[in-house]
Amino acid sequence: MEKLMFDMATLKDIKKKADELSYFCLSRTDEPDTVKLTQALDQVSRALSMFAEVELHLMNGRSIPFDPESYIRGRLGLAHRSLLSVSESHTA
Repeated sequence: MEKLMFDMATLKDIKKKADELSYFCLSRTDEPDTVKLTQALDQVSRALSMFAEVELHLMNGRSIPFDPESYIRGRLGLAHRSLLSVSESHTA
Protein backbone atom coordinates (compact mmCIF):
# COMPACT_ATOMS: atom_id res chain seq x y z
CA MET A 1 0.00 0.00 0.00
CA GLU A 2 1.46 3.37 -0.98
CA LYS A 3 1.94 6.05 1.65
CA LEU A 4 -0.30 9.09 1.30
CA MET A 5 1.55 12.39 1.30
CA PHE A 6 -1.29 14.52 2.64
CA ASP A 7 -3.86 13.84 5.31
CA MET A 8 -7.55 14.61 4.84
CA ALA A 9 -7.49 17.82 6.91
CA THR A 10 -4.53 19.22 4.96
CA LEU A 11 -6.16 18.49 1.60
CA LYS A 12 -9.38 20.13 2.75
CA ASP A 13 -7.44 23.20 3.88
CA ILE A 14 -5.55 23.41 0.57
CA LYS A 15 -8.82 23.07 -1.36
CA LYS A 16 -10.48 25.75 0.79
CA LYS A 17 -7.64 28.24 0.20
CA ALA A 18 -7.62 27.50 -3.54
CA ASP A 19 -11.41 27.97 -3.71
CA GLU A 20 -11.16 31.26 -1.81
CA LEU A 21 -8.46 32.51 -4.18
CA SER A 22 -10.58 31.57 -7.18
CA TYR A 23 -13.70 33.21 -5.76
CA PHE A 24 -11.78 36.37 -4.89
CA CYS A 25 -10.35 36.64 -8.41
CA LEU A 26 -13.70 36.08 -10.10
CA SER A 27 -15.70 38.40 -7.84
CA ARG A 28 -13.44 41.47 -8.06
CA THR A 29 -15.03 44.63 -9.39
CA ASP A 30 -12.32 47.17 -8.52
CA GLU A 31 -9.04 47.90 -10.29
CA PRO A 32 -6.57 45.12 -9.44
CA ASP A 33 -3.08 45.64 -8.05
CA THR A 34 -1.20 43.84 -10.81
CA VAL A 35 2.01 43.38 -8.83
CA LYS A 36 0.24 41.65 -5.96
CA LEU A 37 -1.90 39.59 -8.31
CA THR A 38 1.20 38.54 -10.26
CA GLN A 39 2.90 37.52 -7.01
CA ALA A 40 -0.15 35.51 -5.97
CA LEU A 41 -0.28 33.77 -9.35
CA ASP A 42 3.42 32.91 -9.03
CA GLN A 43 2.82 31.33 -5.60
CA VAL A 44 -0.18 29.32 -6.80
CA SER A 45 1.79 28.13 -9.84
CA ARG A 46 4.65 26.98 -7.63
CA ALA A 47 2.23 25.08 -5.38
CA LEU A 48 0.61 23.40 -8.39
CA SER A 49 4.02 22.46 -9.78
CA MET A 50 4.99 20.87 -6.46
CA PHE A 51 1.74 18.92 -6.33
CA ALA A 52 2.46 17.56 -9.83
CA GLU A 53 6.03 16.73 -8.78
CA VAL A 54 4.72 14.70 -5.85
CA GLU A 55 2.34 12.78 -8.09
CA LEU A 56 5.11 12.07 -10.61
CA HIS A 57 7.35 10.74 -7.84
CA LEU A 58 4.56 8.49 -6.58
CA MET A 59 3.66 7.24 -10.09
CA ASN A 60 7.30 6.33 -10.70
CA GLY A 61 7.59 4.55 -7.35
CA ARG A 62 10.20 6.97 -6.06
CA SER A 63 10.38 8.25 -2.53
CA ILE A 64 9.91 11.94 -1.90
CA PRO A 65 12.97 13.40 -0.18
CA PHE A 66 11.34 16.72 0.68
CA ASP A 67 8.29 18.10 2.49
CA PRO A 68 5.72 18.94 -0.20
CA GLU A 69 2.91 19.58 2.27
CA SER A 70 4.72 22.40 4.02
CA TYR A 71 5.84 23.89 0.69
CA ILE A 72 2.35 23.82 -0.86
CA ARG A 73 0.64 25.19 2.23
CA GLY A 74 3.24 27.94 2.48
CA ARG A 75 2.88 28.99 -1.16
CA LEU A 76 -0.92 29.07 -0.97
CA GLY A 77 -0.69 31.00 2.28
CA LEU A 78 1.52 33.63 0.63
CA ALA A 79 -0.89 33.92 -2.31
CA HIS A 80 -3.84 34.20 0.06
CA ARG A 81 -2.17 36.97 2.09
CA SER A 82 -1.15 38.79 -1.08
CA LEU A 83 -4.71 38.88 -2.36
CA LEU A 84 -6.20 39.73 1.01
CA SER A 85 -3.85 42.71 1.27
CA VAL A 86 -5.05 43.82 -2.18
CA SER A 87 -8.62 43.63 -0.95
CA GLU A 88 -7.90 45.50 2.29
CA SER A 89 -5.90 48.25 0.61
CA HIS A 90 -8.76 48.98 -1.80
CA THR A 91 -11.45 49.07 0.90
CA ALA A 92 -9.61 51.43 3.27
